[in-house]
Amino acid sequence: HSYPSVLQKMLGSNYMVIAEGMPSRTTDLDDIKFPKGNRNGSLFFGQCVITHDPLDFVVIMLGSNDMKSKFNRTEETATVVEEKYIKFLQNHLSLELTKNPKIIIVAPPLIDESKIDEMFEGATKKSEKFNDLFKQIATKNNCLFINNDGLECGNDGLHLTPKGLATLAQKVYDVVVNG
Repeated sequence: HSYPSVLQKMLGSNYMVIAEGMPSRTTDLDDIKFPKGNRNGSLFFGQCVITHDPLDFVVIMLGSNDMKSKFNRTEETATVVEEKYIKFLQNHLSLELTKNPKIIIVAPPLIDESKIDEMFEGATKKSEKFNDLFKQIATKNNCLFINNDGLECGNDGLHLTPKGLATLAQKVYDVVVNG
């Protein structure tokens, strides 16, 4: 299951939820995973939004994979989401869209590096800043914001449990239905 499929059931047939998640996607870092290719989300974002136009909402939840120790990122991740996703959509993509969708920024869940190999060393401390960093960019750019409170990760310390997926779906539902 994924949170978009749970959200679709919650919203019903008057809505169409489009899932565009991808394992190991980064904000803008080239992370090649053979044989499936580059996981750099910024290379895909523009085409994805234009392909699905018109959209009422665009939900962006990126940053966990940027916490890999080889990338050595923290605050930069939120800055990239602001520049290459929010501002790109608001200032450039919007010129080609039928309507301007509302942007929902979701703070990625806290990472429990004790359950992951050394690839995510230091990620727990970095991910503790997600709520503050992503709320700041959402507020600054007139986006809706969803915090990561209650987004429970499973045995791998990174991916949401079924309960975490349901919690995220409920949070997105609340924002979509209640603004």
